[in-house]
Amino acid sequence: MKKILHFFVLLAILPFFSQAQIISEFTWDNNPVTQAAVGPNATSVSTFATSSSGGSGGTNGLSAGTGRHDIDLVVPGAVFVSQPGIDISVDFLKEENGASFFTIGGLDFGITGGSIYVKFLLNVGGSDVAVSGNNIATVPDALFHTYRFIYNNTTGKAVVYIDGVSKYTYQAAAGTALSWTGATTATIASGMDGGNSNIPVLDNLIIQKPPVTLPLDLLSFDAYTGKTGNELVWTTAHEVNTRSFIIERSSDGIEFDAIGTVAATGAGSVIGNIPGSGAGTVQTDNSGNSPYQFIDNAPATVNFYRLKMVDADGSFSYSVVKKCSNTAGVSISCYPNPVVDYVTIRIGQSSGAVYYSLVTLDGKIMQSGKTGVDGTTQTVRLSLSAAPKGIYLVRVQESAGLPGGTQTFKIVKQ
Repeated sequence: MKKILHFFVLLAILPFFSQAQIISEFTWDNNPVTQAAVGPNATSVSTFATSSSGGSGGTNGLSAGTGRHDIDLVVPGAVFVSQPGIDISVDFLKEENGASFFTIGGLDFGITGGSIYVKFLLNVGGSDVAVSGNNIATVPDALFHTYRFIYNNTTGKAVVYIDGVSKYTYQAAAGTALSWTGATTATIASGMDGGNSNIPVLDNLIIQKPPVTLPLDLLSFDAYTGKTGNELVWTTAHEVNTRSFIIERSSDGIEFDAIGTVAATGAGSVIGNIPGSGAGTVQTDNSGNSPYQFIDNAPATVNFYRLKMVDADGSFSYSVVKKCSNTAGVSISCYPNPVVDYVTIRIGQSSGAVYYSLVTLDGKIMQSGKTGVDGTTQTVRLSLSAAPKGIYLVRVQESAGLPGGTQTFKIVKQ
């Protein structure tokens, strides 16, 4: 029964675990609790610790047993200290306010004072840098919840999740590895006695390599109707080993086909473009971001577009899906978002003047103007280089009347 439940749990968290490799796993279905499902078995544990019913999903889990005895499940550390990044996930039932889920060397993930904490060491230029996140609110009920810590050395990002929701983040430089100074053996449930409850308090511990994450930020992605076809524009940042962007199109939003490929990082060329579909270009602006453009010259009446972002090693991820209808009316897009220096407004197929403005949240107009439109795509570039960081509104209205009135875009100035 537990295998079936565990299968559905894995389905629920599959986006997190995709392209990751498990290096240690304990399910505590049966005794002895030192037996691992994956990786090395534990070498020692409290003699009172036991597998008992009432774990996550109603199946067996790890209990401290009777009396106030710490579980202290000790595991050989060699399999962990070879990892530049790590991903720890565990189901925990809060019967006490202070204990460690997993600890080895300078890495410690657990609960103290009733709040979740994480501590870890980073290798920065050959020196150890200690990082800690504290006072992460836990869930105040007597149920199992999934607590997860990921440090992804590729991106340099650390995140603590509770039931799949991000509760803490830390950003180091991309490529920064964990430091394992002083690490020998690992301990699971260190200082965890279950509050003398004699029920399972820990279940489904999975420790793995962090998921493969493309070192790329997709800042914006828009699709709109132009005079000669549908135009796709997107902006990226922090491209590292990004190879290409494959443009995919669908008529129903379900089945997608590739219609062209744009090379990444300023290559400015189209790779294997499907005849009759379009063309792509790329350039780099002074903010260090890369804006791209692709024109679909043979769109259908209704089109759904997405980007397949491919890394140098062949791994990939998808963008959100954008819908673009080839019907009468004005198409307006505003990018990039977030913005560093300049935001661009693109207006397509309008028959009259279009008014635009950049407005603060309290209604102050920072910039405004009008552009004459003759049926071709118009581009307006607004400078935010001197504007403070924060949220701004870009408002655009056609004098002849846009369907739905004024279009407003909320943008973030970094």
